[in-house]
Formats: sequence, C-alpha cells, structure tokens
Amino acid sequence: MNQNIVATPLAFLRNSGKRAGPVRAARHWAGLLREFARNPRDVGSIAPSSPVLSRAIASRVPHDARLIVELGPGTGPITRALLHRAAPDAVVVAVEIDPCFCALLHDELPDKRLVIVNHPAEHLREIVAPYQMPVDAVVTSLPLMNFPPSLRGLIIDAIQAVVKPGGVVTGFSYSPVHTPKLLRQTFGNCRTSIVWRNIPPAFVFRSVR
Repeated sequence: MNQNIVATPLAFLRNSGKRAGPVRAARHWAGLLREFARNPRDVGSIAPSSPVLSRAIASRVPHDARLIVELGPGTGPITRALLHRAAPDAVVVAVEIDPCFCALLHDELPDKRLVIVNHPAEHLREIVAPYQMPVDAVVTSLPLMNFPPSLRGLIIDAIQAVVKPGGVVTGFSYSPVHTPKLLRQTFGNCRTSIVWRNIPPAFVFRSVR
C-alpha cells in the first residue's frame, strides 16, 4: 500500500497519470464486501454503485465545475463517472476514510485531475482550504443516516460551509425520505429521482445552495 495515503494526519495523493491495469469488477466486489464486513456503518453498502447510478449522479454536476469534492468514493464507480464528465482543468478531490479504498482508487484511476485524501469527511473545510477556490459541487455517497446525529451534523455543516452559492450537492441514498429531508432543511430545496438499475435501487438527490 502506498504509504503516502495512510501515514500522515491529512494525506493528499495526486495520481501520477501512469497507466494502470483494467478495472476488475471482482476486485471491487471483494474489496467492498471485505470492508463492509469490517465496518458496515461507514461503508453502508455491499455492492458498488452501478454504471447507470454513477452516470446519473455525475450528470447532476455542472460541466464547467472546476473543483468537485466526492465524499465516500469507496471503490470508485462514481469517481470514474465524475472524471469522465469533468473538464480537463477540473480537480476532483475524493475524500475517503478507509485506507484500503484509497489504495484501490490510486491503483485503478490514474488521472492527474484526481486527488485522493485519506481523512474524515467532517474535516472538509481543512481539506479544500489549500485550493483557495470555491467548491462547485459536493457529491456524497456517505450513508449519513448510519452516523450518530452529531457526526451527521458536522458533515452537513462542513458541506454547507464549502460549497459556493449556486453550487450543487448531489449523491444517492437508499431511502427517499431521510437524506433528502436533511438537505431540504439545510439548503431549502432537494429534488430526487429513482434509479432502478442498481443493487438495491437508489434515490439520486440534488440540492442547490
């Protein structure tokens, strides 16, 4: 495992752009199942997001977004869709607390626009501060309703603090009620749609600050 991912309190790792082998779906499933068994609260799912769900979420991010933050990328299916959509000069900051997932992202997504940060999501202000530019979009796959209310509040407050006025907060949950309700309370708006082609079906949400 690359020591730069896990050795420092706030570890930033920018991908080198070197060629990597093809993405192996079996590796993603095995990695996700292993980490779910170890820490089900934080992982929140036993299956990677489907390509259909990943594209649906990425499509909610503006084409001209320059700084995109993804919280809880896991094995990276949504990260891959974000990189496919993002502008050539964009930066995608993937914030992942699990060092095993960080290593997987580094190995399988060799894109110079991607920065992998092994740090808790509630420290988002500190994570984006070095960029000295507004956050255009925050994409979250975090299972927020699995977290204690105090931690959930810290994460939502951090998102609200960094996303620019008019910026987008998007992601998915497995319930059409709880996370969208939380976002409506925070941003005053939230639109949802269902993606059936996922295990299990998921609800995509989008709020605008």
